[in-house]
Amino acid sequence: PTMVGFVAENIPESGALGMSMIGAAGMFALSLWNPIIGGWIDSAREKATAAAVTGVNPELVAGQSVLANLTLFPAVLIVAFTLLYIYMKKRNANKNKPSVAAVSELS
Repeated sequence: PTMVGFVAENIPESGALGMSMIGAAGMFALSLWNPIIGGWIDSAREKATAAAVTGVNPELVAGQSVLANLTLFPAVLIVAFTLLYIYMKKRNANKNKPSVAAVSELS
């Protein structure tokens, strides 16, 4: 939803096609990551089962292990969207600043 909103606000000329394409790109990226995350869960479950600690659910240990791996992604996205926000703010500030040619025409 964040990127669809970004496209709608900053590239309005792309219309519904642009928003659909960015949504499709997100779904494609998700389809690539699901098997990787599933592999992490399977390997963490195997390690937890092999450790055979009594009273500990291997599924719970596997889930906690994978969540620990996944905490990196929100941190990366926070940095990426902050940089995108700064870039867009500077771009819009430069777009609103009158050019030298426009200032000389007004004089």
